[in-house]
Amino acid sequence: MTRKAERRRRVVRWAASVTAGVALAAAAVMLLPGIAGAIGAAVAVLIGLAAGHRAMIAPPGVAILTYHSVSPAPGWLPWSRDIAVHPDTFARHLDTLRRMGATVMATRDLVARRAAGEPLPRRPVVLHFDDGYLDNHRHARPLLERYAMPATFFPSLDFIAPEDTIRLDGDEAGYMRWRELRDLHRAGFEIEPHGVDHARVPTSDAVVGTLDAGNWRRNAWMQWRATPGPKHDWFRLETPVAVPLGSAIPASGLALAERAWIDGAHEAPATFETRIERDLARCRDAFVEHLGSPPQIFCWPENKTCGEARRIARQLGYRATTGGKGRNAADEPAEVLSRIHVDDRAIGVRWLAIEGLYLRAAVRLMQGNHYWYLLLAPMHMTRRIIFALRRRFGDDFA
Repeated sequence: MTRKAERRRRVVRWAASVTAGVALAAAAVMLLPGIAGAIGAAVAVLIGLAAGHRAMIAPPGVAILTYHSVSPAPGWLPWSRDIAVHPDTFARHLDTLRRMGATVMATRDLVARRAAGEPLPRRPVVLHFDDGYLDNHRHARPLLERYAMPATFFPSLDFIAPEDTIRLDGDEAGYMRWRELRDLHRAGFEIEPHGVDHARVPTSDAVVGTLDAGNWRRNAWMQWRATPGPKHDWFRLETPVAVPLGSAIPASGLALAERAWIDGAHEAPATFETRIERDLARCRDAFVEHLGSPPQIFCWPENKTCGEARRIARQLGYRATTGGKGRNAADEPAEVLSRIHVDDRAIGVRWLAIEGLYLRAAVRLMQGNHYWYLLLAPMHMTRRIIFALRRRFGDDFA
């Protein structure tokens, strides 16, 4: 069962139990005289609350929190609204975890303990950073070290900048270099692969739009797919060069999760599996070359995959992969990591007290306490409304 389905089922059961308790209480007041009616009503409400409570508390899970950009100025990213977190927000998140008494674990430690059936520490949490942005080195690392918390960084091979120096100041747009990744690795952080090119592929002959000056960056996957090799400077282009403006935007899916649509048909299953195996093997070989040891965890682009891809990853020696839809509970497979995306402006505006409260609720929900969803749901709704108003009236943010 996915965590979304579990959440829906548990909240519905809770609401039904509480409603039934209130209804029985009302009936007791109407049907029983005086003090007997009051006692009957109180008992009915307590029974309803007790039954509802059983529905809202699930077996414990592990919150794996997924970050991307951590920057005060992420405007170079076309999708910064969806993935960027201000360093002040990130600092509040880490402080919240400390105040909650969370034990922040390394990913490999979590996988090893779950696979061996060993007990986990109290209130375990894992921190992930996807895409390998330079601002992770600039802003996330110092805060992680201040709070003495481990983390795993997932770069994509084609986006790793080739120069062999560490940048300590200046422009922070772009991606980390191997030297910067090695610096994190030597500092004790885990570095694991996020694929080769973060690619998408056409999945049918359907057309969903036309490439123009206003959307080509948000559809950068088309440029990436058409330009094999290094892509660390793609965002510096003024206009697209590989796929020109005016080109049709096809319906698409993740390259490591769906079969591509080629010449009017889906690619053969064997071709699809060969493509996946090639990318995962390239990642393994590159990590051995640059970091001195093979990777153990594979992070699927956009957290999506398929059964064939998981099987290939296991065959190539990866101990676990992302893309799960659960809560990392004891009855879920240890080799599948379920993650939740963490962003900024929990209610549409940045308010650090609310950012901390939101993270607390998200972690507690993953750990099995579904009462926190009663807080998260209105926060999600408020955020959507405020962002919609900003888009409508042009008040965008970087």
